[in-house]
Amino acid sequence: MKDFLSDLSGPANTMDILNLVFLLTLAVGISRILANIIPLPLPILQILMGCLLASPLFGMEVELDPEIFMMLFIPPLLFYDGWKIPKKEFTEHGGQIAAMSLLLVLVTVVAVGYFIHWLLPSIPLAASFALAAILSPTDALSVIAIAQGRLPRHMSHQLEGEAMMNDATGLVSFKIAIAAAMTGGFSLLSVSGEFLMVALGGLLIGGTLSWTVGKIKQWMTARNLYDPATYVVTILLLPFAAFYLAEHAGMSGILSAVAAGMVQSRVDMLPVKTSTRILNRSIWEMLDFTFNGVVFLLLGLQFPGIVERVWADSATQSYAMGTLVLYAVVLMALLLAIRFAFIYAYHWIETRLFKPRAKGGENQPLLLITTLSSVAGVRGAITLAGVLSVPLFINGVSFPGRDLMIFLAAAVIILSLLIGALGIPYFLRFLSLNDLEEHERELLKARRSASQAAVDWLEEWSKAQSSDELEPKGSVTARIIDSYRQEMQAMAMDRDDRADQARQLHQLETDLRIRAIQAQRRELYRLRKRRHIDEQMLQTLIRELDYEEAALQ
Repeated sequence: MKDFLSDLSGPANTMDILNLVFLLTLAVGISRILANIIPLPLPILQILMGCLLASPLFGMEVELDPEIFMMLFIPPLLFYDGWKIPKKEFTEHGGQIAAMSLLLVLVTVVAVGYFIHWLLPSIPLAASFALAAILSPTDALSVIAIAQGRLPRHMSHQLEGEAMMNDATGLVSFKIAIAAAMTGGFSLLSVSGEFLMVALGGLLIGGTLSWTVGKIKQWMTARNLYDPATYVVTILLLPFAAFYLAEHAGMSGILSAVAAGMVQSRVDMLPVKTSTRILNRSIWEMLDFTFNGVVFLLLGLQFPGIVERVWADSATQSYAMGTLVLYAVVLMALLLAIRFAFIYAYHWIETRLFKPRAKGGENQPLLLITTLSSVAGVRGAITLAGVLSVPLFINGVSFPGRDLMIFLAAAVIILSLLIGALGIPYFLRFLSLNDLEEHERELLKARRSASQAAVDWLEEWSKAQSSDELEPKGSVTARIIDSYRQEMQAMAMDRDDRADQARQLHQLETDLRIRAIQAQRRELYRLRKRRHIDEQMLQTLIRELDYEEAALQ
């Protein structure tokens, strides 16, 4: 499988690509199972699996085309980041998110870029800035997985917002620095102006395209031309279209994909068939998990070869492999120090300029919150996808320091994951969390309000019926109203006997309904086995039962 994606001609090469896709997808699934057994962060486990596949035992060897890699992985990952970001919390914490994703990224690029060039002069200054830029994005998904839902809500939302925005700003800075490295000219002033232009252009193109797709969907729905499957396929292609159009226009395809995701999440909340939302959400969750896993597996597949080349080059350079590992540790320490100082300074200034907000975990000690936020700055798939997209050649000559850049980026990712896996659970022990309970109370209140609204509507509907229709319809209405009232009693906050009984009855009804659905499935399978119904009819009926059971659960 050598020279994968570098030469797409020939049936043998096509089979190699298909085999690689199948194997990587299978490995991603296996890694998720192993993560429940082996106490390691999932990304590290996937990197180790990739190294195992690259070992002589399996002999898999992969050579990636950086441009195709960037086009294949970056747009969908950033699109889904923009889609799932909680908009309300993003607005509430907009100041900190903007500071972390713009100012902190700028400070990191400049300080770490000069430090890398001073540490390893063999990496040109522009390439050093590129490496610093791609090390700036954080990975909220890995942090949330490590924390297992125990992070304060406000911190979790801030990390998600920061990860989405600094993914975009870090990648845009990275691409500009790579372009500077290839042309040989670099100026911070000109780069800053170019950054603003391509960023705004990318946001405008992606947002406009996504808004247009939403308007077309509304137009088709109004004329009964709407088809869920076609719409979902269109949404799958949307991030690639946004990326391509923006890049073709000379703007930021990265920010275009983010903007498309953010606008599309608003469009998705408009009235639409339930099946469309279920299908859309399921497909994107699967793609996000698969693409993240494949990126880390590809690093593992390439990592032994990178280490081998770096080891060979170290014989002719002024550094040894042990020295490079030490450099990676120092680089990680610098990134942590910069992040800690920036977060502490931001909160210190905020508490003196504005009144402290008494929300959830925000009243925690400043030093503890700052330390936890610092170790939560885990690097992940975006950093990896970006550094793997560094060009192989410049004007026919190997890109200077490419293997060193990938080696250092991979080492920082692994170190940050280890620090997060050890540090986050440790510092969480010292937090006095109460926002999880508050969140549950808010959810319960919303459910009770929704149930009461349903009861009120049913009662009004029943009163509006004529006397001739009231008797047959009244029993159905009364049964539904009684079901809602049982649910409301089950959600009551007090712990008296009546509430306990209501909860037990509600649980009993739910269990009975689920068991009845299971009996229906068994009967349908029996009818299919005896050929009383065909395969298509079985699939249709089973799908209906699946949705019904999903609603109950």
